[in-house]
Amino acid sequence: MNRIRCIVFLITISTSLFAQKTLTPEKAQEDFKIFENILKQGHPALYEYIDQVTLDSILSTTKGSLSEDITDIELFKKMQQITDQIKDGHLLLFAPNTLNTTQYYFPLILKIIQAEFYIDTDDFDIPIGSKVTTINKTPTATILEALKKYAPTDGYNLTRKYRDIELKFGLFYMYEYGVQKEYTVDYITPNGSKKTITLAAESFVNAKHRNINRNSYFSNYHNTTDKVDFFSQHVNTKEPFVYYRDDLKTAILVANSFGVDIRAFKSRLTKLFKEIKKKKIKHLVIDIRNNDGGFRPNSVHLFSFITDKLYKQRTSSFVSSLEIPERTYVTRTYGEKEFLKDKFYNHPKYDGWKLDFDDLETMMVPNKDRFQGKVYMLAGGTTFSAGSALALLAKNDSDILLVGEETGGGYYSHTGQFPVYYELPNAKIIMVMSMERITHYVKDNSLPKGSGVIPDRTILFSVEDLIKGKDSQLDYIFKLIKG
Repeated sequence: MNRIRCIVFLITISTSLFAQKTLTPEKAQEDFKIFENILKQGHPALYEYIDQVTLDSILSTTKGSLSEDITDIELFKKMQQITDQIKDGHLLLFAPNTLNTTQYYFPLILKIIQAEFYIDTDDFDIPIGSKVTTINKTPTATILEALKKYAPTDGYNLTRKYRDIELKFGLFYMYEYGVQKEYTVDYITPNGSKKTITLAAESFVNAKHRNINRNSYFSNYHNTTDKVDFFSQHVNTKEPFVYYRDDLKTAILVANSFGVDIRAFKSRLTKLFKEIKKKKIKHLVIDIRNNDGGFRPNSVHLFSFITDKLYKQRTSSFVSSLEIPERTYVTRTYGEKEFLKDKFYNHPKYDGWKLDFDDLETMMVPNKDRFQGKVYMLAGGTTFSAGSALALLAKNDSDILLVGEETGGGYYSHTGQFPVYYELPNAKIIMVMSMERITHYVKDNSLPKGSGVIPDRTILFSVEDLIKGKDSQLDYIFKLIKG
């Protein structure tokens, strides 16, 4: 799910009433059985990171715990604990809309740096870069560990969890600790002073508006005083755009999303690369740090403009079933006949269906109007799905330097392509499961299983960067260009 859809989803749930539903054991067990059947009958990589015996034990133990009345939110939390151990970033659960976030949202905007929470906006007279140590007397290390289950990621990767938690901290905190009318926060200022502040909970709308003012969005770095306009133009836009460092003969192409109409995206790229060529640019930076996916052909098209070689993304695709499990509870699918029946039916394999080729490989050729200079790419924890697939193409290409932090998308494989949306009948929990497992083409097989795409040069965001609003990752590339 991309950033825009996440924000829209959060706005939607913020209008719900505070009325958690209590489920009888029978109703809870019915939902849990459907949840279990969906996983076992349709998930294409269920035992990639957990063996069957262990998962069966966890499922059995959880099912046995449903012997008394339980709220819908508590059932949701139990299911999240299970999906977290499956370690699939495309396996999503959304809480039932019975938890009121309208008036009781956590008010501080946080940034996670080296597994610790820091203040990211200049609000409530708390200096930017102050380290939060406790919230309502609970150490933030304990809170972070508790919230990880709400942020799905591929494999053992943590960068995507951290980026997701910092963006939706107030929501995840409410899932875990319930509605709070006020928050007592202990923090340490950048100069080492220990302080405590008690803040009233605020509306979700107010917190959302202040999120735009994050120092980590780098408006100060770009000498922009209008943070709302900067957020709209640089962070929240889905269309690819370019800005320039004329003194370095460098263009920075930002692609925050691949969730744009494929033809329109390719047309836009053609226009941008003609503009880059006309300006006689020698260095190109592709910034996909905020790109959490979309349509894969868009990543293929973009790479065709920055490489002079044939390239590959995938070695195989696999589904464990050609039938959608628990169809009664399906609310949405996309192209079932195209993605399941037509694509896999004539390719049976033991325990599933497998394609040993990439149906987009004929598109993976250099564009005749491709960029001719040196290419760099910026990626990070938010980089996911089709965004991470582009980062992997850069990783595989020795002529492109990949800079930043580990991506949220898996290095060796991921699930995706064909999402199925469910609503469980009693708790009304929304579940999204993708039925296709994709194995990636990689040149370096030395990376640990369960990692994201590791940059050629890892440049981590620091507390000093946060305080100054400095984009140290982009600065690193500029220093290389300067020589």
